[in-house]
Amino acid sequence: MRAPSSIVGLTLNFRDATRTLQSVRSLLADGASRVLVWDNSEDGGRSATALRAALAGEPRVDIELSDANLGFAAGVNRGIARILDREPAAWILLINNDARLVSGSLARLRNALLHDPVAGIAYPAIMQSGRISGTVYYQRWLGLLSARPLPGSDAHASGCCMLIDPVRTGRPVFDEDFFMYGEDAELGCRLRRRPGTLLHVPQARVEHEGSASGRIGSLFYEERMVAAHLILAHKLARSTAGRLGLLLGRVIMLPARAIVRTIRQRSTIPLRALVRGWRLAQGHDPLLARARRFATSPTSQH
Repeated sequence: MRAPSSIVGLTLNFRDATRTLQSVRSLLADGASRVLVWDNSEDGGRSATALRAALAGEPRVDIELSDANLGFAAGVNRGIARILDREPAAWILLINNDARLVSGSLARLRNALLHDPVAGIAYPAIMQSGRISGTVYYQRWLGLLSARPLPGSDAHASGCCMLIDPVRTGRPVFDEDFFMYGEDAELGCRLRRRPGTLLHVPQARVEHEGSASGRIGSLFYEERMVAAHLILAHKLARSTAGRLGLLLGRVIMLPARAIVRTIRQRSTIPLRALVRGWRLAQGHDPLLARARRFATSPTSQH
């Protein structure tokens, strides 16, 4: 495989300068030649201004201020485009702003990707809440995530951290129908047609706080997770019949998930998020929109 001209870090910021600074500094300390921060804060430039003040005198960091919060997938794609406009032969180290590279990990990812004749994405082990995880599997029929492959599952790398060769993966990297969550699972399922594109490097490590922007348990998190599962049903289906089957699996799984989470959290938020997530997903799957119109039509209520 060709060597990159350099490795440029990319992270997204959403009103969280403190965590973003820690992530950026871990990239620079581990050998990234530059870092681009794509600011999705949509707060009149306040977050970007705070970052620029904290990074004053650091020429290796660029901050790109987005006019609107584009979401994770679109923000990453725009960030990659900006980097490649300036340096077409670069590789991109994508990392969440609530994650930090462990020393030596960037070199391990680079060397592994450099010496693999097929891979286009190398990804590390993730240390989170006292656990270490690597490859994640998405079971398409019920939308289950697991550390081991189940029947009907596809492997994917977490969007938390990955080293990307854009030439090998192709562009855009992420499907922008996903605002937040689900885009990494869709990427893995898409790349299954090109075996070997994903390369796990367990010797490389990243420390991840986990959903700092989405706030696990919040209404935003819950509704976006529901929407992601429904959009994935549309994206992964190969026929109308297949899409109906995938949606049926989610009709079983998503309410069950919401009930369990409602009991655990002692909150009605997961149940409220079911309806909101369905509405969010409608624009991406005509079947969902037709089902809702049927369910709410006067004739269906008699």
